[in-house]
Order: sequence, then C-alpha cells, then structure tokens
Amino acid sequence: MNLDVCKQYLEDFLHQLQQEMNKDDFDELFQDLTQVHKCEPDFIYIVVPDALSKFKIEKFHSKRMDDFIQTKTNSKIRWKFITADEAKKEKENLITAVEEVNVNKSKRRLRAEFTFNNFVVGESNRFAFLSAMKVAESPYSVYNPLYLFGDVGLGKTHLMMAIGHYVLDNNPQANVVYTSAQQFAEDYFLSTSTKKGRDRIEEFYNHYRLADLLLVDDIQFLEGKTSTQEEFFKVFDYLHENNKQIVITSDRVASDLKLMARLKSRFNWGMSADIKAPDKDLRYNIVKRKLLFLLNNPKDVPNDVLETIAELFPNNIRDLEGALRRYVTYCVSLDLPFTYDTISIALGSIIPAGMDRLSNKMKDIDRIKEVVSAYFQISIEDLISNSRKNQIVYARNVAFYIIREKHHTPLKKIGECFGKRDHATVAHGYDKIKELIKTNPHTKSDIEYVEKKLEKE
Repeated sequence: MNLDVCKQYLEDFLHQLQQEMNKDDFDELFQDLTQVHKCEPDFIYIVVPDALSKFKIEKFHSKRMDDFIQTKTNSKIRWKFITADEAKKEKENLITAVEEVNVNKSKRRLRAEFTFNNFVVGESNRFAFLSAMKVAESPYSVYNPLYLFGDVGLGKTHLMMAIGHYVLDNNPQANVVYTSAQQFAEDYFLSTSTKKGRDRIEEFYNHYRLADLLLVDDIQFLEGKTSTQEEFFKVFDYLHENNKQIVITSDRVASDLKLMARLKSRFNWGMSADIKAPDKDLRYNIVKRKLLFLLNNPKDVPNDVLETIAELFPNNIRDLEGALRRYVTYCVSLDLPFTYDTISIALGSIIPAGMDRLSNKMKDIDRIKEVVSAYFQISIEDLISNSRKNQIVYARNVAFYIIREKHHTPLKKIGECFGKRDHATVAHGYDKIKELIKTNPHTKSDIEYVEKKLEKE
C-alpha cells in the first residue's frame, strides 16, 4: 500500500469522525492528526503531536480506527501511532544509515558494474560462477582459498569483485581488501625502501592482515619476485589461520606457476575453478545484455548483427564487449543503420586475424538475400520468416542454393542466417533447386539472373 492511499484512508476516517464527535473533543485530539509517517503491510503509522495525545488516542479511539480501516481494506491492517519526536529521530537514523552505506560503497576499490547480477552465465563459466556464489554467501567456511584461473578477458576479475560486492552489501562493516599481485609487490617494496623503516612495514602488514576478505588479482605477476612471495606467504597463512577468506585469480592453473612450491600448495587447499573460452551462445547473451547499457532501445540492433559480432570475437569477452561498444558508438555518432555493412566499416581495423573473411562472407549472404528478395518481389522479412507460401519457399530455396554454391557455406550456418533453421531444412531446399535446374528451364533462368546480378556489383 503506497503512502498516498494511506493518507486518503486517514482523511476519510477523520472526515467521518468529525461528523460524529463534539467539535472541541475532535479538535483537541484529531485536528493535527494529518501526517502519515509510513505504510507497512500490517500497519499504517500516524504522527501524533506528543506522548499524551498518543496515550489518549490508543486508549479511547484505536478500536474505532482499526474497525474503520479493516472494513475499508477488507484486511487485518491496523493503525499505529508515533510521536513527532520519534518520527524525526527515526528519519534521521534512516538518513544516517543510507549515508553510511553510500560512503561504504564509494570507498570500495571495486568496479561498480562487476556484480553477480551483471555476470552472464554459460557452460564455460558456470562452475566458477557457482563456486564464487558459495564463497560470497558463506565466506571463510566453504572454499578457502578460491582460486579462479583462465585466459585473459574471460571474467575472472568480474567474479572476484562480485564476491566483494556481495559480502559488503550483506555486511557493510566487513573489511574487503582488493589488490593486484603487482600492487602487492609495489606496496611491499615501498614499505621496505623508505626511511620510516619499521613503521612502514607495520602499516603494510596491518593493511593486508586486517582483511576479512582478501582479493588478489593476477597472482602470476609474483613470478620471479622471491622476497615478495615470502611476504605473501606470510599474509596468506595469517589470514587462513584466522578464518579470513582469500580469493585469487591467475591466468593458469596453480601447478603451472613459477612460484615457491609451498605457496602453490596452499592455493590448492580450497577450490580451483577455471573459466574457459565462451561458446557462441554465451557470447551472444553477453553482447545482448551489454547492449542494455549502451542504447535506450536495444531492439534497434538486429539479432543477426549481434550474432555476427559474437562470432567475430570468439576468444576474449573483454575484446567482445569493446567491439560492441565501438560498433554502437560508431553507428550512433555517424547516424548509420545497425547492419552488416556497418559492422565491417566500424570494426574492420580490430577484427582478429582470420576473422575478416567471416565478416565479408556475412556481407555477401546479406546481399544475396537482398537480390533474391528484389527479384521475387518479396521482403527480406518474408524470406527469413516461417511462411510456407509457395513463392516464398521457392525464393528461400533459391537463396539456399546460391549461398551454398557460391560460398560453400556450411548448411548449419545458412540455417542460422534464415531464422535459425536446422541444416536438414536447408539441405532439402538446396537439393530441390539442384534437381529443378536439371528439369525446369525457369528455375535455371532464375538462378542465372540472380548470379549475374550479384557479379555486376
């Protein structure tokens, strides 16, 4: 129940009561009874001037008021009364609590968008995601340490920071310390290379040893730094012995790191979870979700354009998201349509080696759709639709045939470009045109016309 509805109920009751009571009696208790403090599922809180007014209303009028509101709402909701001083104090406490939460969040050395809600889950990262969630929900008691590993740009840092956000959201007083291995090494170097001596090294130890949750990114950068490894070993052991949670990321499994053996051994005490390269479905879901943050109307970008971008950047989520951001910014800045043509224009210089042919092939398929649609006087939407009209099915099969013959495109890929049809449907259409060419001169003429039209461009 919202505040405006509650206020209306109070006004209705006061209007009714004014008709029933002596004016002096009404004015004494109810004239200033106009402010609703808050509404809850079971109670409506009304502000009264002082404790005496609260006592009199509760003793002599609360039943009448409860009967009124329960009849109105057909529920068991009741009125509650709070003095003006109590309401003011509660509001001040609420403001202070909100400010403390905001200050706490502003102090986080965690990227705001790296939360569990913004992490797109697929088969390649599901186990790592579930492991991270368990650690976040029950830090210090499930997996300690949690060791996340995988290639660059696959989401390890995102998951690590998501754990930090989750812990702080549920316990704002928790001391969450995020660092990279490089930063840890730099902190240690500075603590031992200044004239402050012991005070500086104590400051270093206090910073890391007071952590309730220690997040360490890219531990592989401690390779070759023997003294820093020793110090990290001490910090690790101290936190672990005191039941503090440790989360570590790396670009490879712990056993492959060139670190001291006893440190690598400790990384295997808890849980190791790898993140593999994303499959096409996951990449598509990632760009589709990312688009929500880039455009007011994400539907302006066709699904097949998103699928193409997802296919062009198969190995690195960071590169994939960067490519999508560049594509959207390019099109919006130059007022260009979101099409295959603009993919190659906007992303041509950053498409990974070996993937440019894919982009050109997709452009060619798009052009074949346009020419076939124009020749048979139907729309591209009809061509890729589920329509079973003879003319549309025939035109669609012609497109299948030309794409297959001209580009040797796999049947499955052709199907994806035509409303995600399965390869058996494409094969059937292709075979049908192949047979008709032998027996029907009109079909042969149709194919020749479309192919000549394509060759001229």
